[in-house]
Amino acid sequence: MWAHLNQDLHPDDPAFSEALRRILARLGDYAAAIVEPLKARPRCATLVCATNRRIEVRITTATSHVALVIAPDSDLAHEVFFLRMLAAHDLPAPRLITYDLSCTNVPFTYALETYPGSLTLAALDDPALARVAGRRIGRVLRRIHRIEAPGFGAPTPAGRWSARTWREALMRWLEQRNFNVQAEAVLGSDLAAALRAATLEHPALACDQPCVLHGAIEPARAVVTVGESVQLEGLIQPEAPVGGDPAFDLAYALSSRHPPVFRHSVLEGYEMGGALTAEHYARVNRLRLLIDVVHAFEMRDSAVLSGLPAAVMARLEGLQ
Repeated sequence: MWAHLNQDLHPDDPAFSEALRRILARLGDYAAAIVEPLKARPRCATLVCATNRRIEVRITTATSHVALVIAPDSDLAHEVFFLRMLAAHDLPAPRLITYDLSCTNVPFTYALETYPGSLTLAALDDPALARVAGRRIGRVLRRIHRIEAPGFGAPTPAGRWSARTWREALMRWLEQRNFNVQAEAVLGSDLAAALRAATLEHPALACDQPCVLHGAIEPARAVVTVGESVQLEGLIQPEAPVGGDPAFDLAYALSSRHPPVFRHSVLEGYEMGGALTAEHYARVNRLRLLIDVVHAFEMRDSAVLSGLPAAVMARLEGLQ
């Protein structure tokens, strides 16, 4: 039942990394080696996604689904940490069944997780239900942010944390997205420097105590079920940083690329745990500007990029 998972990607497509090609060529063999010793008696396996950062296979047994998650070009230490923290506090997220970050038995890190479902908030087209789900995400996010993390950034497979300070964690996040090169090219040297001074280098963004973060709060990473109302089944696919300033998660959720109903309802739910202070809002707004610029670079839309310098200047002038 595993052989159909083995796939050969087009050798000339630069979008596929060599690690992804190697794993997909033997994915069925690897899945069998991981799952069969657990005596789970699977009935079928379906490839859900395959990118350079993540391969996900849904495995169906007689009673449930589980997900085999593989990291071809990186590792899953950040996801394992996040899921363990949420499980310890009984918060909605997939539960770990087993994982291996050592690459001892197979040449990649992997995790077997409970499968929360496939309906994400991004696919929910009912505004009233979307508002309810958004508020629940905001309330859960506030509870997550009460959990202290042991470090900034993300843990390595060996357990060390990737950054000594929150600023260093932000710098790593930007470096992974080629931010400096793109900022110089699109914004120009002076405006790029002003943006860094108002965000990455600004003293208002200092953070001494890291808390647990999701790192990429968006509608596509929230699994829901719909009945008479809507239930949040789990926050999925966290991204580094998973340790740092809670304002980062809130700023990411309030990113301009997300639907207004999502942004407003998440903030409403978050503030049900207590109104944010002016200082907190100021941090969120600076981080949101930085995240919006990163998202604009990722879109690669010529119209958006051509108007970005004027938009950044206007928002810099509006910062407190």
